This record gives sequence, C-alpha cells and structure tokens, in this order.
Amino acid sequence: MKDIIQIKIQSGNGGEGIIAFDNRRKADGGNGGKGGDVYIEGSTNYFDLSHLEKNSFLKAEDGFRGEKNKRNGKNGKDLTIFVPLVTKIFNEDGSEIVKILNKGDRVKILTGGEGGLGNFQLRGEGWDGKLSRKRAQKGEEKRLKLELNLRADAIFLGLPNAGKSSLINGLTNAKYKVASYEFTTLDPQLAIMGRFVLMDLPGLIEGTYKGKGLGTKFLKHTKYSRLLVHCISLENENILNVYKQMRNEFEKISKELAYLPEFIVFTKADILSLDELEEKKKVLSKDFKDFVLVSSFRNEDLKVLGDELEKRLSSAS
Repeated sequence: MKDIIQIKIQSGNGGEGIIAFDNRRKADGGNGGKGGDVYIEGSTNYFDLSHLEKNSFLKAEDGFRGEKNKRNGKNGKDLTIFVPLVTKIFNEDGSEIVKILNKGDRVKILTGGEGGLGNFQLRGEGWDGKLSRKRAQKGEEKRLKLELNLRADAIFLGLPNAGKSSLINGLTNAKYKVASYEFTTLDPQLAIMGRFVLMDLPGLIEGTYKGKGLGTKFLKHTKYSRLLVHCISLENENILNVYKQMRNEFEKISKELAYLPEFIVFTKADILSLDELEEKKKVLSKDFKDFVLVSSFRNEDLKVLGDELEKRLSSAS
C-alpha cells in the first residue's frame, strides 16, 4: 500500500498567438488558447496512492496556437488528479496546502498560462501592432508530497491472529489473506459493508508504541474512524489480561484511539461447544458489559455482528 508519494505537477502552457494577414493585408491572426489548470479532487474509487506512483510527473494540456481568420486556439484540457480520502497535500518545504476530506472536494493547485495575443487583437496599435504578437505565458510547476490518512467508519484492532481479517471477509465481499500465523495483515485493508467502510489494521503487540512488531506507522489511519472494534480471540487463556494489555497499548499509542467508542468482539467462538459458549458468556459478563461472541464460520454470528455494527455506526452518524 502506498500512503506517501511525491509528484511533480505542471499546468499547461498558453498557446501562442500568430501573425497572419488576409488577402487585403489586414491583421488576421488569432489568439492562443489558455493552458489547462491542475486540480486535485477527492474520490472514493481509490483506497491508496499507488495509481499515482508510476506518474511522478503530471502535466495539464497546453493551449493551442491561434489560427488564421481571427480564430483563437482551443484552451488546453485541465488535469484532475484523483486522490482517496483523506489526503493531505504538502508543498516541497513541508507546509500543508490543503486537506481533501470529502468525495468531490476539488481544489485548484496550479493555473494554466494565458494564451498569447495574435496580431488581430493588436491591430489597433497601428502598423506595428499588425506585425507583432504578445507571447504566451508558461505554465506553473510545483513539487508536492501527498500523504494518505485512510478514512473508515470502523477499525478492527487486536493482537495478531485475533481473527480480524476473517471477520471482515465474512461481513463484506473482501478476500483478504487469512492464515494461522501472526502478522498476516501487513497493510491496512479497507472493505465495504453496506454504506460503511471497515478497516483491518495490522495486529498490535505489547510495545507496539515503541516500534515493536509492525510498529505504529499505520496508526495514523485511525484518526478519522468513529468506532473501535476490539477483537479478542477466545483462544486466549486470560482474556481480561489480554484486554487490559491492549487498552494500555491503545492509550500509549494515541489518546484519540483510546477515546474512540469501543465494541468488544470475542472471536473464534467455534472452538467451543454451544454449552461451553453459554458458560463462557456468563464468565465474561463479570468483567465485560458490552460484547458479542462470534465465529467467522457461522453466518448467523456474522449477521448478528453486522446488524450491531450497522446500528452503532448509524447512531454515530
């Protein structure tokens, strides 16, 4: 996943005006067209910046030169660079230009050069005007850094191998890699559940805030989330200790993360029989008040979880 890239952009050069005469030796040359502008626009069709990685130089179309018969050249086409949400745009010196927060947000970054004037436009300046033209303006150039902070309604966090990816696969049409070893998820993964976006983040371990495991480099993507889905596997012997360990880690990583509304999901419920599951619920109820027990292999469990997420996210809208 690409969440930081650098690109060079350039607006279009103005088209040149021309010197031309009709058959009566009157000034006849048209003006050049304006160069295209450069815009950045928010889009939900992209989840990262990889579509821009191979295009480190992006340029709007140049304006077209004027023509005879007083015809002006066409304006160059604008260039629109589509970025996912939320993308911050920085100058080369690190100063922030703009933050693209919403779908359809459209910001002009560079203005195209004005077209040159042909001799028909300058004919009022006497014979000298008929033999002259005003040169077109060059386009503007800028180097930018783009930094993505993914926007998701709910983020799934927990220890490695807590079953987060399996749950998201079950709740959506995603097909993320699932395996029985730690750190299967190496990058943030997004998936759509109805009208909501779910994010699976790499598993956390004790000391993540110090850079252990996969570190905290992806945790900037939690900033715009509204619900923390805390996944804990029922395979753990001391579930309360695991919960406290992760809560401690959340607080050390980010106060914003720690203060998100939390929904606890105990995963891998299929390792218990139905009788054992009922007993487990009673035990867990002594320490936890707001939770569900689910198996990613049982459709009825996934429906309960999906309905609960829909309800919580809808009320938080």
